[in-house]
Amino acid sequence: MKKAASLIMTIMLMLSTLAGAAAENVKPLSALCDSAFELLFSTNNVTLEGEAKFSLDGDWFKTAKAKYIQDGDRSYWDLKLSSPKLDGTVRENGYTIIADGSKIYVMEVFHPGLYKTGTSAPQSTILRDSVQMELMKQVIRSLATLSETEAEPKTIQINENEAEKSIRIELSGATSDWFNTPLNILAEYAAKRYFHMDYDQIGTRNIVPMSYYLTVTEGIVACTTSVAMKQADVTAKMDPDGQIEHVSGSASIILNTARDGERTLDISFELTVSGKGTSHVGTFDPYSHGVKLIEGGMNIENIENTEVDDFTGEKLAEKARAAWELAGYILDASMFNYSYKQNGRYCTELNDAKANLFLSCVTNIDGKVLELRNTQNNWQDKNFDYDAPYPDTQLAEEAGQKVMEYLKEADPEDMKQVDHLKLQCWYEDDGELYFEFCEDPLAQDWDGFLVVVKVKPEWELMYYSCFSNG
Repeated sequence: MKKAASLIMTIMLMLSTLAGAAAENVKPLSALCDSAFELLFSTNNVTLEGEAKFSLDGDWFKTAKAKYIQDGDRSYWDLKLSSPKLDGTVRENGYTIIADGSKIYVMEVFHPGLYKTGTSAPQSTILRDSVQMELMKQVIRSLATLSETEAEPKTIQINENEAEKSIRIELSGATSDWFNTPLNILAEYAAKRYFHMDYDQIGTRNIVPMSYYLTVTEGIVACTTSVAMKQADVTAKMDPDGQIEHVSGSASIILNTARDGERTLDISFELTVSGKGTSHVGTFDPYSHGVKLIEGGMNIENIENTEVDDFTGEKLAEKARAAWELAGYILDASMFNYSYKQNGRYCTELNDAKANLFLSCVTNIDGKVLELRNTQNNWQDKNFDYDAPYPDTQLAEEAGQKVMEYLKEADPEDMKQVDHLKLQCWYEDDGELYFEFCEDPLAQDWDGFLVVVKVKPEWELMYYSCFSNG
């Protein structure tokens, strides 16, 4: 999902300022930099609230107020924008975007009472990581390394308040190339990612004056050839765990333009971090938002299967592996995994073609394992015997006890409702014996268990479900 570029640029500038600190303060600031990366790229449940004000040569042209909630692969992004109109009044704009996996719901200020839908790659962190983003992290870190040898104490002042868990960074006076060159790399990357402006595709002679553009923002992005930090004053407050809790400050940036000479961009901003581990984004409900689907809009509710983001996929694969290993399977670490969301549940497939092993795992939104299925088997669609009891009653009873022991480990909470397992049916052919068990008596007020195990020639769990007992 596309984030508000104004806030992202502010964060990028903040990180650049934090990294380029005096040598004697490198250690705490490096920790602060790591905390910022942890927040932006590795935190999957958090709430951010912030405001940023932008001025060009002293004239205000944009204010952005935002609230962003990340809850796994669901997110809520509310952005309110205000800017001056030619008649002296203020234009109010913005949007609210709710993401649920790959499903996107958009409500815009300019279209009250309506919403649009779309799809995008699922995302469970504030910013999307990539190969090039990893390079940008290295650029930011390089500023800290360069500070050890290129420190400018008169330019950069660092004040750490251990009692208040805060760090204040003040930058004044002209900065050297070692600082501004990485800053330009970061600015051009942000312009490409969030404004689709590729500076490698345009020449200076093709740039027009800023007045040719409808908005100041467009003019800045299209006409700036390089930037330099003029002044910055940033204070970061940490929580007891050393993680960023609040950031506020201001920055003044020199914009070198192709046709308008040197311009000054001033930014003041404030960002609050809260709700780690407790933030919640519910399923999109048009009625609660008082909106209806825009006429002719795509209805993505008809899409049954949606992809999940890489972070969620890794967590689901870990859960699936643990569930199958608990069932007695020995899994190769290199086996392929694929996860997707289907009708409100997560499905993960583990495949090892060499071992002819194809396993699936279904979990609910809370991570509870609902179903396991060994899809490469000889028992499905076979004529199980539901009428005659298995002749070896002792073998059947021993198998039932073994399944009971497994269920008590796999789902101890639901197993409190089960006293005994019943051999519901069996199938035997060509040296293979399969038993199907369910709880006894059969549950009527909950979904219950259904388990299929291969008893001969070796013991193996074939199917497990705690949301269907047949």
